[in-house]
Amino acid sequence: MNFEIVSVIGFLIFLVLIIYKDRKNIEIKSLLFIKRSQSGKKFIYDFSKKHEKILRLIGTIAVIVGFIASIYAIWLLSESTINLFLKLFYKKEVAIKPFKLILPTVSGVRLPGFILGVPFWYWIIGVFVVMFAHEPMHAFLARVEKVRIKSFGVLLLLILPGAFVEPDDNQLKKLSRMKKLRIYAAGSFGNFIIGSLFILLFLSYNFSLNQIMKPEGVVFTKTVDKSPAQEVGLNGVIIEVNSKSIKSISDFENVMKNVKPNDVITIKTTSGAFDIKTSTNPDVPELPFIGIEYPRTYLVYSGILNGKGPVSINAMNIIFWFLDLFGWLILLNLGIGVFNLLPAKPLDGGLMFEEVIGIFYKGENKEKIVQIVSVTILILILINLFGENIINLFKFG
Repeated sequence: MNFEIVSVIGFLIFLVLIIYKDRKNIEIKSLLFIKRSQSGKKFIYDFSKKHEKILRLIGTIAVIVGFIASIYAIWLLSESTINLFLKLFYKKEVAIKPFKLILPTVSGVRLPGFILGVPFWYWIIGVFVVMFAHEPMHAFLARVEKVRIKSFGVLLLLILPGAFVEPDDNQLKKLSRMKKLRIYAAGSFGNFIIGSLFILLFLSYNFSLNQIMKPEGVVFTKTVDKSPAQEVGLNGVIIEVNSKSIKSISDFENVMKNVKPNDVITIKTTSGAFDIKTSTNPDVPELPFIGIEYPRTYLVYSGILNGKGPVSINAMNIIFWFLDLFGWLILLNLGIGVFNLLPAKPLDGGLMFEEVIGIFYKGENKEKIVQIVSVTILILILINLFGENIINLFKFG
């Protein structure tokens, strides 16, 4: 049993114990567990009062960025939908940027194509970073506009955690349109800020690594049973593929983009040269498959550490664990931030859209337009998630 599986079991046991211990203060609705709290209200109130001007400015910027991101999200969704239909019905070779469900996974578990599996610990850390970047921003801007915060809360849908801020709805409804827009846009803007900070951290971390180590090829943990790599006994550090120098995993990936299933390639390693006939990738049939597990850049110390030899496996694991963590935190914050700005209620983008439509339409007409757009967006999301699977089921089932 690997560490990730043990982590999942431990996390589930921890959740059960927490829920049982605090069961009197937890509201249960079907499979949804809700815990409200007053903790942190004083800090939110004091911070918002002290930094009212700068927070209001941030809120205004958030509205501008929010509408731009909303248009971008609509464009992404529309492009993905059009390309999906072109691929399925007209056999066009087009790039698809599908919308996917983001769920935790553990190594060795294969998830359906409509799910983006995030390694368990990256997912846990990412979810909490996303939540604590998003919800407090709503609270700060609500307090700037003198809206009372009734409570903060966390919720749990099976093992999927979430968080929310509960403002006074009556006070919120009485605000001007711009004030409400600031509050709605603030959450995703918080995710954009955190995502940008992690981009800077990623670049700084990578720059620092480049000063003390350099890439000298690609190393892998082992070969897959009965794979092309295992059949030829591939071993050593990969330094060339088809006479092209390989210094890093990105070099290796770029060369492999020009390789197709059943092609014969020559891989040169520190142990010799190996001719390998690729097979079909079991996950993506149009891609080639060699059969090496966990390929990574092979690093040796340089700079002030020159002469210390190769970076150990343990050191590499730690280095790449943090690089991967930063990458996932960037993806989750920016991705969820953009998705949340789609003009569909109850997403923040839907609430912003409702305010804009309110400029031109009132009453039932406004509600109908918001409902039609929200349902349309939902249908497009479902098409992107499940459309290809459903069409293939009817085509070949």
